[in-house]
Amino acid sequence: MASSPAPASAEFAPVLSDSMGGDAGLVAVGGGLVVVAGGAALWLKRRRSGVLDQH
Repeated sequence: MASSPAPASAEFAPVLSDSMGGDAGLVAVGGGLVVVAGGAALWLKRRRSGVLDQH
């Protein structure tokens, strides 16, 4: 029986960790926090301007 192919993410994980060093997880978490903070700032800006209250 033939083995199933590995998912694409499994192929790229070693490449990313080698190119970014051992801190790839920290970089990913930091990037996620930046995205969340930007989304929260945009939501707050819309809420203060009254855009969300019209719906």
